Amino acid sequence: MKIHSEAEFTVFEATSMIVGHSIGTGIIAVPFLATKNSLKDVVIMVILAYFINVILHLIIAELSYNNGGVQLVKSFEGELFKGKAKKVFSWIMFTVYGLAIVVGVSGNINGGAQIIVNWLHVPFSVAQLIYYILAGIVVFMGMKAVGIAQKYTVILLIGIVIVISFGTFTKPINTFQQSKIYINNLLALYSMVVFATSANQAVIQSVKGLKGNVKKIRTSIFLGFAISSMFVLIVTTTVLLGVEGQLDQELAYLQLGKSIGRWAAIIAGLFSLFALLTTFWSNTLSLRDVVHEQIGINNKVCWLLATIPSLIFAIFGVNSFIILTRIMSGVVVLVAVMLIFTYNKSRRKAGTSPICGKFGTLPFQIIMIISTIICAIGAMIPLT
Repeated sequence: MKIHSEAEFTVFEATSMIVGHSIGTGIIAVPFLATKNSLKDVVIMVILAYFINVILHLIIAELSYNNGGVQLVKSFEGELFKGKAKKVFSWIMFTVYGLAIVVGVSGNINGGAQIIVNWLHVPFSVAQLIYYILAGIVVFMGMKAVGIAQKYTVILLIGIVIVISFGTFTKPINTFQQSKIYINNLLALYSMVVFATSANQAVIQSVKGLKGNVKKIRTSIFLGFAISSMFVLIVTTTVLLGVEGQLDQELAYLQLGKSIGRWAAIIAGLFSLFALLTTFWSNTLSLRDVVHEQIGINNKVCWLLATIPSLIFAIFGVNSFIILTRIMSGVVVLVAVMLIFTYNKSRRKAGTSPICGKFGTLPFQIIMIISTIICAIGAMIPLT
């Protein structure tokens, strides 16, 4: 399949796109939810989420591959929607899917703004604007700039995690809590871990950036989610071991840094900021592509049209990052049900499965739908 792309990625850049897309939300949300469960639950959910996400994203990659590397909205239009109402359904899907990403980006802006407020002590709305401008410069430069930025930022994040992890053991450490098992908390944890380590849009960018090279696409997916899962496990474990007192901050890694010492607080703040930036870059690049594919105008104009609503919603909408990410997780996993039906049709029409192979067969499709329903329930129910 011939894939047209504005830039070409190396395998490491494509892998970094996947890691960068997922790691911001995972760092912020999972440690908080981990306090409502046990570490054993977290480990089980991360392992389970790895296999679920690898299969799901192989499916996403192959669906995009079958349609020339386009985003999901255009894949739905090309495979699922038919007849006179095709464009109407396409625009409805564009609106729903686009709003889901807008909500996620809004939460990302709020998370970054919280860090800037802690550093500069400026009004929250000013911090939101500062973060939006600084983060947006990279995406404004184009797809290749995002790939390069993701690569070096992921290397930086790995280095910071190693340093903070060693720093955690320089202080007295906590004992792991043995929380009671509440089904609400367990479902919420599963939903957030799956969501936190997912990278729907980044996988499609990898398909484009790797020019449809099947072997490289599969490698980037397996490796990318392995790295993301290790990030979530290590960061969650060190937060639970090292945070002094009750974990009551949404930016849990910042709280860990403060518990270790001033030097750790500074680099933990850098970690949280760059983890959020990588997610912002990937999400807004995808949002730009979704708008571009729908209306066909200049990429830079599309980026502004796609992201300004996110900034407005962040300033005037819900301020809690955890609330925003849970809302987005619920919407995104529901869209995944439509994704499976679309893939099933695309696979049968193509007659081959170069990326998924057996992982794309009907039993695995059913598992993906069941997982999606569980995630949707976990995203919406209240914590105990």
